[in-house]
Amino acid sequence: MVNLVLDRDAPVPLYYQIREYFRQAIAEGRLKPGDPLPSDNELAAKLGVGKMTVRQAMNELVQEGLIYRYRGKGTFVAFPKFQHPLRRLTSFTEDITSRGMRPGSEILFFGYVPADNQVAANLHVPPGKSVLRIRRLRLADDNPVGIHDSYLPLNISISQEELEERGSLYALLEERGVALAEAEETLEAVAAKKDEAKLLGLSPGSPLLLVSRVVFSQSGEPIEYVRAIYRSDFYRYYIRLKR
Repeated sequence: MVNLVLDRDAPVPLYYQIREYFRQAIAEGRLKPGDPLPSDNELAAKLGVGKMTVRQAMNELVQEGLIYRYRGKGTFVAFPKFQHPLRRLTSFTEDITSRGMRPGSEILFFGYVPADNQVAANLHVPPGKSVLRIRRLRLADDNPVGIHDSYLPLNISISQEELEERGSLYALLEERGVALAEAEETLEAVAAKKDEAKLLGLSPGSPLLLVSRVVFSQSGEPIEYVRAIYRSDFYRYYIRLKR
C-alpha cells in the first residue's frame, strides 16, 4: 500500500518526491524484494499527477536497480544483485542456493544438434559433429533470471528425465563420475533479442550479461560449453585484483 502525500508547495519536483518515497521504503524494508508495486496508471490516479511524472520516478528507480518491470506482469521490488566472485567454479543451483533462494529450471530444448563452428572449437570436435544441446530458462524463487544454452560432447550421456529430477547439471555429471576441474569464462554486455526478452519478461533491447564458459575435466578435456545470459538487474560479477 502506498501512503504517500505529495507536497505540491515544496521546491523539489513531484517526480523526485515519488522516487524518494519508494527509495526510502525499500531501504527501510517496508517494501521487500519481490513485492508488487502499483502500475504507473494506478499511481498517477492515486497521487493526482500525470503519468509521465510517475514514469520518470519509476524509470529512475529501475535504472538504479531498486525495482524492475516484468513485461505483462507488472513492476516489482528488485532483489539485491547477486555478486558472483570470479575465483571458483560453481553451478547456477549452488549460486542461487547460497543466496537463500530456491533455484529452478524449465527445459526449453533437449536434443542432439550438429556443432556449429563456435561450439566445435570450444568442445574440440569437428564442425557438424552431433552434440547434446540443453537450453534452459533459469529461475530464482520462480522468477526468470537467465537462459542457459549448454553443449556437451557425445561421450557424456544423460537423459532429460535425469536432469529434471536432479536439477543441477554439474551435480548430475559428478554423480556419473565426471570430475569438473576448471573453466574458462568470458563476460560481455549484450542486448536482449526478442525471444530472450519474452522469456525473461523484459523489453527487446534490454541490457543482459552474457557469460560464455568452457568447463574442463581433470584430464583437460572440454566437458561443457555454455552460453548463459542473465538479467543485468540480478547479476554482478566481482573480482579482486592485486599488484
